[in-house]
Amino acid sequence: MGDSEKRILVTDDDDAIRALLLTILRRRGFKVDTARNGIEGLEHIRRCRYSLVVLDLMMPMMSGYGVLDEIEKMDVGQRPMVLVFTAGTTTQTLNPAIVAGAVRKPFDIELLVDTITACIASSRDIAQIDGCPAAETERPAAVAERGEKPN
Repeated sequence: MGDSEKRILVTDDDDAIRALLLTILRRRGFKVDTARNGIEGLEHIRRCRYSLVVLDLMMPMMSGYGVLDEIEKMDVGQRPMVLVFTAGTTTQTLNPAIVAGAVRKPFDIELLVDTITACIASSRDIAQIDGCPAAETERPAAVAERGEKPN
């Protein structure tokens, strides 16, 4: 296992939300990765360990509910804390052992960032998987903000 850290994964199909959260959380000193859908989010979760996953429930290809089902199958000690957000008016019953909270869209960005900060402050450092790439926020800003992957 690699070094211990607190890393955040933002999984949302809205490019603007991902870019906004990446920029704000980078400025606050957090290590952050992003994913465009549930399938991509699960790929990140299998490749790296996250203290917190910020997860949109309504996405194409694989919804946030599908991601939650997969996280629930993980060993308890390996599960990330999850903060969900959704534009929907109703949500299915969410497992409180996995989901720390829910935020409705449209959301107040400062309140969301404060909630993320509180979740990270209460989470434990997690030993990172060897071979996990540097977080997007640790890559050159121009590359990360354009959403490009380094060579």
